Amino acid sequence: MEPQPPAARAAQPDVRSLTAAALCVLALFFDAFGWILAIAGIVLLRRAVFSRTVKWYLGAVAIGPKILFMGIKSLNAPAGLSFPIENRNLATSPSLWAWCVFLAAFGVYLVFLRRRLPQAPNAPIQPVAYRSYLIAGAGLAAVAVAVVLLLGLIDGFHRIDDAGQGQWALRHAARGNVAVFKGSEVESIDATERYGSRAGSSYAVRIALAGGRSFSVTTKSAAALDELRKFATTANLSVGKVRIIRRNRGLWTNGASGFTLKDCVGAYEQTDSRATAHATYEFWLDQDRLAGKQTVADSQGRRVRVLRDIKVSDSGEFEFQSAPYVEAAQGQKGAFSFSFGWSSQGETGRFVRDGLEVGLQNYRKQ
Repeated sequence: MEPQPPAARAAQPDVRSLTAAALCVLALFFDAFGWILAIAGIVLLRRAVFSRTVKWYLGAVAIGPKILFMGIKSLNAPAGLSFPIENRNLATSPSLWAWCVFLAAFGVYLVFLRRRLPQAPNAPIQPVAYRSYLIAGAGLAAVAVAVVLLLGLIDGFHRIDDAGQGQWALRHAARGNVAVFKGSEVESIDATERYGSRAGSSYAVRIALAGGRSFSVTTKSAAALDELRKFATTANLSVGKVRIIRRNRGLWTNGASGFTLKDCVGAYEQTDSRATAHATYEFWLDQDRLAGKQTVADSQGRRVRVLRDIKVSDSGEFEFQSAPYVEAAQGQKGAFSFSFGWSSQGETGRFVRDGLEVGLQNYRKQ
């Protein structure tokens, strides 16, 4: 063999280049941690020996699906109030797609491998047949598992959405609404923490509705328990309907704190008299939901913002979305003034004894 020229030897992938490619590919199989892997891989690609085309392909593999799913998440986001229980599903997780596609591809490979197994001329036919069928069966099983995981067929639901007219809906990412119910139809909601020395903690959630309907889901996210606590208070469920059992925290039931939506009802006036704009909040019950508005009065006039998608926890903490507003006013000298308010992020606050806290401002209950 003739020795390779120096240019050809220089083009051989080094450790840095192989590490960059590995990080870009591994980023596919993780969600939040995948962003770190993708950024690290793209940074290392700058000095890799790959061609520019290969670098672009690897960069697209690392970060393209994540950017794509940011758009998919926004398109599939609920229009109103929602309580996510299992965030890892086909509509939200690019890593779930990566694992399922990899598993399905491996299964297809095993199915076709069955036809390519070498056979000795004098080998018995029966043992070889059993082996080939076993490999094909393992391949079909891998494809079936990938489909079940991707479509979430073992999950009863993934989130709880506001269905309007005082109703709620259990929403599945692939099947849509699997149940629509009122708060009075909830018989029980049970969430139990299961701990494994290797797999860590998982949380089994079961919702039982009137008529013998029952839906279950298991999630790895502890945030699901906080969402259930918020749902119990926001939906104004009867005391003791929701039970959460955690490994080191014991049993929690809704209503144990004594805080209910009725404690939120009323008008709250800003206590800071030195503020240039005076604000008040008002809350009331509408079909067992908490509704509210904010009124701001200043030198330019009086503005009212409707508070939407109000979530309330049993601790008194709440979050909401403010409706955007545009107002125009004419001054005494004929000049026009415009007011515009909009926020892409929700706002938070806390109901306290005889008062309310929103941001840095305190309000007193009237």
